[in-house]
Amino acid sequence: MLISALFAGDPLLEAIAQDQDRISRDRHRTDPAVRKVQIALLGWDPDCLPRFGADGDYGDETAGAVARFKVEVLGVPPDEVIDDVGPLTVLKLDEMRAAAERPPAPGVAPEDWLLTDADMGPFRSPAFTSDNLVLFFVDAEGYYNTLASRLDGLAAGDRVLFAGWRFSPEQMLRPVFAGSPGILDRLVKLRADGVVVRALLYGSDFSTLPVRRPRVPTLPSKDNFDVRTGLVDAGAEAVLDARVITFGSHHQKGAVVQGAAEGPCAFVGGIDICLDRWDNGAHVDPPVRQREPDFLGIKVTLPGWHDVQCAVFGPAVGQIWQSLVQRWNDPTRPSRIDATPAPIPQSEAPGPPPTSGTQAVQVLRTLTCKGVYSFLPGGEFTVLAAYRKALRRARHFIYIEDQYLWPSPVVDDLRDAAARGVRVILVTSRDFDAPGLKDAHKALRTEALQRIASAAPANVHCFHLEQAATSEQVYVHAKLMIVDDQYVAAGSANLNFRSHTTDSELHLGVFDMDLADGTVGGAPHRVGVSVRDLRTQIWGEHLNEDPALHEDALAGLARMPTAGGKRGHLVNFPVPAQVPAVDWRETLRELLRSVQHMENWQLLAPLVLGPLSLPVALVPGMDLGTVADLIPNPESFLRDLLNPHTVC
Repeated sequence: MLISALFAGDPLLEAIAQDQDRISRDRHRTDPAVRKVQIALLGWDPDCLPRFGADGDYGDETAGAVARFKVEVLGVPPDEVIDDVGPLTVLKLDEMRAAAERPPAPGVAPEDWLLTDADMGPFRSPAFTSDNLVLFFVDAEGYYNTLASRLDGLAAGDRVLFAGWRFSPEQMLRPVFAGSPGILDRLVKLRADGVVVRALLYGSDFSTLPVRRPRVPTLPSKDNFDVRTGLVDAGAEAVLDARVITFGSHHQKGAVVQGAAEGPCAFVGGIDICLDRWDNGAHVDPPVRQREPDFLGIKVTLPGWHDVQCAVFGPAVGQIWQSLVQRWNDPTRPSRIDATPAPIPQSEAPGPPPTSGTQAVQVLRTLTCKGVYSFLPGGEFTVLAAYRKALRRARHFIYIEDQYLWPSPVVDDLRDAAARGVRVILVTSRDFDAPGLKDAHKALRTEALQRIASAAPANVHCFHLEQAATSEQVYVHAKLMIVDDQYVAAGSANLNFRSHTTDSELHLGVFDMDLADGTVGGAPHRVGVSVRDLRTQIWGEHLNEDPALHEDALAGLARMPTAGGKRGHLVNFPVPAQVPAVDWRETLRELLRSVQHMENWQLLAPLVLGPLSLPVALVPGMDLGTVADLIPNPESFLRDLLNPHTVC
């Protein structure tokens, strides 16, 4: 008798296990058992069915995967392989599937969830720190207010270090107060008061060009150049960091504030200090929000912005500081605009923390393996490793908020979790934030969602956010994962190949050792107090309900809308049955034409096109969109541009 939940009870598979039948191209080709075999094969090798996946048809691709399984797992000599499904194949796949379905033991200690010293040794020691206090800010208002308070408390000799993807000079931390200074003016005043101000800004040799809100991830905002110049002119230290690979960016969003009066603290998350980011849980687009200007006559500001940022107090602040200082101190020149800055001495490291808490914190990064930084030429991929460990330990539910939800290495881990009965709850943006690329975004997202839901669609729940009283989108920019109310990951890394393999990212893994008795699905369950409170705060905000209604996560899930319904801000959407069609060439054509509307477009175009050799000379008066007609594979090019997958 078959033992896995996937195979057990299937009449054809049970018959094959007893050597009474087989599956082949000519026999039972489209029986429901075929899809189950395909799902089990994907659990063995996620890349074994690259074209059709678990489509329920025993065609050449599936037959080839079965043949390879027999050679590599069953040890059948290649010249003796018959590419049908017989008893040995079914029994072995059933055994492997049953092992994958078996829930891991309940996690009740940091080591159960966080990466070990063996995992983190090359990057940080100890692997994680205890006795931290982590505060979670849902939406930017609370984060900006707290950051402003910490900056206001600084005096001569204190220090602040920022790293960011974008800084808008006029963005206020307290826009509700008339006359509140923008971030540049605030930092310039700190420098005048004797505070040591440093800023590590994503930039390139083209950062002087007038691109405020890039439509392409590879183009840094001119805002960063303006902030850098304003700080340098005021005597602060600021550099544009262009040490990235083709199509890569510096996406980290962190700050370390070291004040003698209040002690050190750090901020890590998904929120840049720039236009459009400030919002609160009401998401009603108040007049005090500082919005993006129109681009080529197109409204690009978004009426709502949902995000998460962490404030950290305790020994983890030192590891966050070290992670940023390593970038600052790397001797490789950051860009042609800036020389290598003076190193930050180790003597400036944050001292012993004045406060303690109950959270174990792990500092996680993505740094590309292509030798961008001399201090870590092989790169670091601890964000990806941490996600995979937590997803494989999940027993009850996984809650993810993510801007993209595009193809990434963890998609198959989410699929496998759903297959073993874990509820996978996904909240993502409805529309892409770059005009002209919405179809490409939806195609990439649909590919990922279809794969996640391929094994157990009933366990996968998808949502986006809208204003409660209108259908205007609330843009989901958060990069958040909560697992079983025991582990939370939050930071700058999205769920896509770009964030897991290519861009520089800064993320935190948090386990709260303050465990309390709770329930999940009505059954007793130990929960981390701050982790559960973060989830219930978010769910209460999304549904316009009392957070206490959601203390049991599965009971809370039952309150969420279904079948395309809406409750509060939360809108359910089904996983699309088909990947939306995309005219990739027309998409590229329009993207290039938007570049042509910018000043100095002849300089920008080669940066957008990356490694491609321009097939024509760029001359005034030409239609840059026609270059798209000369690119052999615009789909491949745009996929690499939007979601680059760096292979070491």
